[in-house]
Amino acid sequence: MKITLPENIKDITLGQFQKYNELLERKDLDEYQFNTRKIEVFTKLNRGQVDSIKNTDYKDIIAQIDLALNQDAKFEPTFKMKGIEFGFIPNLDEILGGEYVDLSKYGTNVETLHNLMAILFRPIKDKDSFNNYTLHSYKGTSEYAELMKQMPLSIANGALFFFSSLATELVNYTQRYMEGEQVRVR
Repeated sequence: MKITLPENIKDITLGQFQKYNELLERKDLDEYQFNTRKIEVFTKLNRGQVDSIKNTDYKDIIAQIDLALNQDAKFEPTFKMKGIEFGFIPNLDEILGGEYVDLSKYGTNVETLHNLMAILFRPIKDKDSFNNYTLHSYKGTSEYAELMKQMPLSIANGALFFFSSLATELVNYTQRYMEGEQVRVR
């Protein structure tokens, strides 16, 4: 039997991670049941095939999946999937009202990350020689949300890391500003 394992986080799709997250939330599975389902999610094997794996191979498969899942991801503003090049919203200061409302609606819940990614990444309409690009107009998430389940988890994690870094920077900047104001007022 040939098994294709994720070698790194780029080999895991957002949809696979969402299914894995559902497993993490279950409290009714023992360790073997959990790991069997985990292997099913990341290898596309069925339960019977997983049950026929030698124990040493089974442990190696789990270790490889865990290794891939725990890799860091860096922000990548563009990626290709299914022959379409997608780009991250190039200027968050110019975000549209509909985009903002939908971003607020979906948040960062794992169950709705595919919707969030369909807001943040859209097909690139034009790109120049300096890699500046414009995106197709935002028309809601219905057109690309399901497709985003096939995006590499590394791209989704990189975008989330970008936002968490931005939030941390804003908090630090605000604290420094407030400390400076307190010194100035005294």
